[in-house]
Amino acid sequence: MSDDLPIRDPDQIRQDCARKVRAVEISEHFQAILGCLLAEDWTTPRLVEMAVTPDGALLGRCDGQPGFSTFLGASADLIRNIHGVAPVAELDGDEIGYLVGKVAEIKRQAR
Repeated sequence: MSDDLPIRDPDQIRQDCARKVRAVEISEHFQAILGCLLAEDWTTPRLVEMAVTPDGALLGRCDGQPGFSTFLGASADLIRNIHGVAPVAELDGDEIGYLVGKVAEIKRQAR
């Protein structure tokens, strides 16, 4: 099948997703979260790490902070927001999967 799109490696998917999301107007809060998921330096202070508590709260650690002291919202809301921005940013399935997969990694670390 010559119509198949080429397979992209995860870093190419990350870069494509970052480029598309960056072109969309979103809140600075959501921009910081997506920047963290995509390993991008989009906000000051930079959100460098996130964690999910057992009750589903999303916490963040900003550059220079010793621990997770910033409440970011509910992890379920983050998934909903990712799916909400996807059509606006014209994300494809791989790019949505990349972001959702990053959230899943954060959730797994909470166990």
